[in-house]
Amino acid sequence: MKLIQLRYFCSIVENGGFISASRELFIAQPALSRQIVDLEAEVGVGLLMRGPSGTKVTEAGRRFYSHAKSILEQVELAKNDASSAAGKLAGDIAIALPVGIAGMLAATIIQAVEQQYPGINVSILDGLGFEAGQVIEAGKVDFGILPSIGRLQDVEFEPVVREELFLFSKRRHSEPDSSDIPLAELSGFDLVMPNRQVHVRRALEEAMMETGRQLRVRYEQQSLLTIRGMVLAGVGATVLNWPSMADLLSAGEVDARRIINPNLSRNVSLAIPKIRPLTPVSQAVYDVVREVLAAEVRNGNWKGEVISSQ
Repeated sequence: MKLIQLRYFCSIVENGGFISASRELFIAQPALSRQIVDLEAEVGVGLLMRGPSGTKVTEAGRRFYSHAKSILEQVELAKNDASSAAGKLAGDIAIALPVGIAGMLAATIIQAVEQQYPGINVSILDGLGFEAGQVIEAGKVDFGILPSIGRLQDVEFEPVVREELFLFSKRRHSEPDSSDIPLAELSGFDLVMPNRQVHVRRALEEAMMETGRQLRVRYEQQSLLTIRGMVLAGVGATVLNWPSMADLLSAGEVDARRIINPNLSRNVSLAIPKIRPLTPVSQAVYDVVREVLAAEVRNGNWKGEVISSQ
């Protein structure tokens, strides 16, 4: 039995089928299928059921997956511990980031880790905040950054930054409009917002209820890329955090107005899955990421404040 077969099998289970797994693994489906056939022959039982409706995991497959996942994690832990014992931190680390934060910080994080720990390879998984929370809670990554812990139970978290939320709109004049705007006045804007699964939408609606006014969400879109495009087209404004629009602000294409009365803000935390404690390698990367987050706030690239760890 080969470790690569275990990795392939786990990828199929986690991605829900051969097609998605082959894309993630960069391997042709026929080659992937052959590896699984060989694995099933060695195990002596069917692990996956292939049919017109897709791939399903058998009961034996579910049990085997649990063991295979544990074996792969133990192998990675053994590699990391051996490297640490030799005084050299090395290994592969996976981090989950909300897509808005990833756009601004992914390269900075990777470069900072590479500079301090050249033997560590960082892989970043980005998505909406609630999607990042799901993969962290499931232990599919070593740790991640979350704008809101919400209902997550199986994570340990450390608040690092308290960020402000802003009203972003297309810049229509040569001079930027950076004036503060009372929360109640947002009722006069056509907004482009994500759905209620996303924390910023829920937080905004809850705050608006206190004003006795309603939001005018004219366009509901899940893709940050789409939301940004619609704001640039001038069809609506949006409420997001600073990193989500930082490049457009630097380019002078949008205005950012701080929301007041009350001020809208939220904690951004580092989150660790309880089922996957930090190793010496992932702890080193965790510390680097914490410092990167704090530095971005201190140098003004991210509007908010650093939460003291004391």
